[in-house]
Amino acid sequence: MNYHNVVFETSYGKASQLGASDLVEIAFAGRSNVGKSSLINKIFNRKSLARVRAVPGKTATINFYDLDGTIHLVDLPGYGYAKVAKSEKSRWAELIEGYLNDPERDLGLGLLLI
Repeated sequence: MNYHNVVFETSYGKASQLGASDLVEIAFAGRSNVGKSSLINKIFNRKSLARVRAVPGKTATINFYDLDGTIHLVDLPGYGYAKVAKSEKSRWAELIEGYLNDPERDLGLGLLLI
């Protein structure tokens, strides 16, 4: 695979905001400190495509990246080590569950990083 035009497309903070997917999606899931965003940056040799911070749990939304208009990469919020309120963790859980259970999504591949 050689993708030349990889861009951040959009973010959603609530499952109700998710619309129908017109592209196959590859989703990255895992703990807050596993390096999902860093991996996305490494795959495409870009330092700031996906936002990376020193403190785990900063990805609080579902982030979509467009790969040449053919595939969506999806960076899901992490779980586990993030030092956030239980209400925020609950919101993340509802967001991820809403994404994974959405019948209008074309989830081609889900990667669980451990």
